[in-house]
Amino acid sequence: MLSLAAQLRLRLLVLVAVSFCLAAWTLWKGETMRAERDVRALLELNYRDVSRGFTDRADYQLVSIARDIAARFGSSGRLATEDAAKICAEEEVAEIYDVDANGVVVGGSRLVGSYMGAGAQSAEFLRLLEPDGPETLSQPDRPRTSDGKVFKYAAARFPDRSGYIEVGWSEERFLRFLRQRAYGYTRSWHIDERGWIAFVDAGGVVTSHADMSLAGKTLQEATGLDPATVPTGTLFRATIAGAPMFCYAGPVRDYLAVLADPVEDAFASRDRFMPRMAAVLLAVFALLFGCVSLMLRHRVAGSVQRIGEALRRIAGGDFGGRADVRSSREFSELSDNINATVAALRAASEDRVRRIEAELELGRTIQRAALPADFPSDDCFRLAASMEAAREVGGDFYDFFPLGETLRAFLVADVSGKGVTGALYMMNAKTLLKDALMADPAHDPAAALTHANAELCARNPAEMFVTAWVGVLDLETGRVAFANAGHNPPLRLREGAEPEWIRGKSGCPLGCFGGVSYKPLETALAPGDALFLYTDGVTEAMNPAGELFGEARLAATLSAAGSREPRALDVAVHAAVASFAADAPRADDITILALEYLAAPDRRLKTFPCDAAAPAASAAFLEETLDAGGCPPKDKARLLVALDEVVSNVVRCSGASGLAVAVRFAREPRGATVSVSDDGTPFDPLRVPPPDTTLAADDRPIGGLGMLLLRKTMDAVSYRYAHGCNILSFRKDFG
Repeated sequence: MLSLAAQLRLRLLVLVAVSFCLAAWTLWKGETMRAERDVRALLELNYRDVSRGFTDRADYQLVSIARDIAARFGSSGRLATEDAAKICAEEEVAEIYDVDANGVVVGGSRLVGSYMGAGAQSAEFLRLLEPDGPETLSQPDRPRTSDGKVFKYAAARFPDRSGYIEVGWSEERFLRFLRQRAYGYTRSWHIDERGWIAFVDAGGVVTSHADMSLAGKTLQEATGLDPATVPTGTLFRATIAGAPMFCYAGPVRDYLAVLADPVEDAFASRDRFMPRMAAVLLAVFALLFGCVSLMLRHRVAGSVQRIGEALRRIAGGDFGGRADVRSSREFSELSDNINATVAALRAASEDRVRRIEAELELGRTIQRAALPADFPSDDCFRLAASMEAAREVGGDFYDFFPLGETLRAFLVADVSGKGVTGALYMMNAKTLLKDALMADPAHDPAAALTHANAELCARNPAEMFVTAWVGVLDLETGRVAFANAGHNPPLRLREGAEPEWIRGKSGCPLGCFGGVSYKPLETALAPGDALFLYTDGVTEAMNPAGELFGEARLAATLSAAGSREPRALDVAVHAAVASFAADAPRADDITILALEYLAAPDRRLKTFPCDAAAPAASAAFLEETLDAGGCPPKDKARLLVALDEVVSNVVRCSGASGLAVAVRFAREPRGATVSVSDDGTPFDPLRVPPPDTTLAADDRPIGGLGMLLLRKTMDAVSYRYAHGCNILSFRKDFG
């Protein structure tokens, strides 16, 4: 067997070799990322410059026309005596206006006598009349007017400052100028030494390139890139003319600008730098290995040998022996630890007590960690909950979690036992209830209690039981489906009314009798209503005189709280119970869960017959709804594609008589959720395995690509079957 020093040196050699490889790889990766970041910044900068320069020329041209006409007439009022239409024809403009120093049109194509400050578009040019205003002014493109026209305007002040001339290009003239500008626009524009910029028109034809012999060819013929699939606004790689290139593409008016820089040029600095840096790293790591190897042999191995001798004496029964190696901080700590261990053997009973207390505290920490602490609060509902154990660990618990887009589950339960046993039983019951609720397609609280009861009865060696109240809130309607397994009934709080007990037929506690089925119950919450759930640790809290807090005091406390905000209700009841109990010892855990229903989600719904016209009709409804909700165009396009895939599948395969499309907008994060429901054959498309896209197209079974696309383009996709309907929902967060 190798000596300790030899083993340490061997392991050190492996560690140094691995560290060298990792450092070299990290450096290589860092230089690669830096080069990619630099080329991305370079291409984005050139894209902004080429885009800005393309349209700035139009502003300059139009301003020059306005300046020439202003110099030609000299002062305001002279245009009224001229033929405005003739001047427009001469200067190739669509409109011309003579505006005097008061902002009134005194001559021109139309609107004579009108005040230019009356409209937001024209009022911007009144800055020319200010003493320190600009000499000329061009206006950005305006949105289309009700008649579908778009004009681009520019103005120049008369030399005598008596007003200004305003001219406007029609959309046709403006676009014709841009087309003239586009041909050959980037022929002398280079990126680094061999990079280039190409302009591609709407038909995919190259209009400008460093190599103008490519003009007139399609982008795919010239570069191998398909304009329909070229990603915009992001860096990507492509092989062009046999050379790997970094590329960036983006729209410039009606054109697509494609920028390219050779990968070889982008990584030239890295490729020159890395061999020299690798040699330096190798020398550093070799020196490091030599120094550490000597230190391990002379200091570590000798110190370990002395520590071993001390341990052998202690193992032989010499508890008076001590380890005293101080060659380093670590060996000093090791010696102290050995000595402390020997001392601890003399006080085993105290150590056991301390460990038990520490384990109980750890159990309390684990139990609290099992209870959710981030309480939801949004436009639809708010919730708060708390649990105070009577001992280090308790048996009460609460839980809340979402069930799809519009359902929220919540529950409160009380285990018969306390301490560690009750806490373990609590965690098992909590897991069973949550799993049963989430696994049931209908999310039925009664079915979840029935399933959890069967599981607890099958394995209950401690013969414990659990009381539980489980509810599921439908945010759309305020409907609360619930079931009760021997638990205290909750209270409903409403504006202007006394607290109301939500009583109903209660089943037996969980874990008592097998084969029990629980009855589904239902109540409803109006916006502003609240539910208050609790365990019997609240109503059975005792004061020093032996009196119970009771249901009447609980109702009175909630009525006097003056608020239905969950956190306020939680604080008010805890404070009332603490004040009532005074110094009396607590006999039971206190658990509270309060929920306030605020409003239904912002949701829009429309139904359609399940026929061939459904995809187009539902897409028109979704597009109109998304436009009204301010959905960005890119996200709208993806949502429309997803809807078409889902509705087309429903029409083809479900056998449904009709379908409904619901759209719900969210504020944080800002986005939209689209739900498609149909009364066809129950079918969960998310359970179908995705197609193997690594196979050739002829080897893959037909179908499945649509759902794969849906999962990849949406931020969340879910399915549930409820109330006799398939409901498939997909969410897109707005970028």
